[in-house]
Amino acid sequence: MELKMSASYDATPEEVFAIVTDTAFREQACEKTKALSYDVQVSTSGADTVVRVSREMESTDIPDMARKFVGETLTVVQTETWHAAAADGTRTADVSGEISNTPVTMKGTARIATEGAQTVQSIDLDIKVAIPLIGKKLEPFVVDSIRSGLQKEHDLGHEWSGK
Repeated sequence: MELKMSASYDATPEEVFAIVTDTAFREQACEKTKALSYDVQVSTSGADTVVRVSREMESTDIPDMARKFVGETLTVVQTETWHAAAADGTRTADVSGEISNTPVTMKGTARIATEGAQTVQSIDLDIKVAIPLIGKKLEPFVVDSIRSGLQKEHDLGHEWSGK
């Protein structure tokens, strides 16, 4: 199931990139999403910047039919590999993730680019729940949960950018 989101900032692409690759920002985002525990790692690999966030979350919002697959908590692992900026400051990232020990995966792209007087951070994900017969029924719940977390992260980004 596809998930597309974007947020606009009154900041430069460089400033937005600095926010989304800041360890403290990502840790605060984990706190905003009520993670029980988390691990944030930001590293470089050649010209790329790699952001890896692992967070343990309560599974209380998961439908009962899915809870048997995840238990009382679930661990969400997301990796963003941000590539070097283009001449105009635009950046793209390859995004991948999973809910550990479950058949839930996500894969897609993120982008930071100037649009008019603002910078837009966008994400385009394909989320899969690979469970025969019920996977497609569970995907909307997973997408809604991810959307909620991304919205909290975008809201925090606005606080960090001062806008």
